[in-house]
This record gives sequence, C-alpha cells and structure tokens, in this order.
Amino acid sequence: MTVTAIFMLIAVLSIAIFDVFIIAKKGKYESISAYIIRGSKKYPLVVLLSGVLLGHLFWSMDSFDHLPKEELIKKCNEVLK
Repeated sequence: MTVTAIFMLIAVLSIAIFDVFIIAKKGKYESISAYIIRGSKKYPLVVLLSGVLLGHLFWSMDSFDHLPKEELIKKCNEVLK
C-alpha cells in the first residue's frame, strides 16, 4: 500500500470515528453531515465550487495519468518509436 493510500485511509477512518463520537455525545445535529447540509444551504456557491474541484480531480483522469513509473516509461517509449 502506498503512503498516499495509507494517509487517505487514516483520514477517512479518523473522520468516521470522530463523527460517530460526536453523534454519540452530542446528537445528529452536531454530526459532520448535518454541518455540511446546513452549510450548503447557507453557502450554495461552496457546494458548486466543491463539485467543480472534484470534477477536475476525477473526471480528467486518464489511465495514462496514474500509471506506475515503469509503465509510464514503457508507454512513452512506445509513443516515441
């Protein structure tokens, strides 16, 4: 597993554990999802900008973009021949 994958896993697990803890201690109103829903109604432009950002991060990914170094070198050599 790569360092990035480990970091992402730890981040997601930390957020999930925090959210469960907050719901157990303070109720659903204080949960992350409730906060995001309230914030999105107050600041809809943030939701739009988040969608644009995520679209740029994931939609433009071509299989060529995320290949391991060895595969990229092989593909480049194929293109240059």
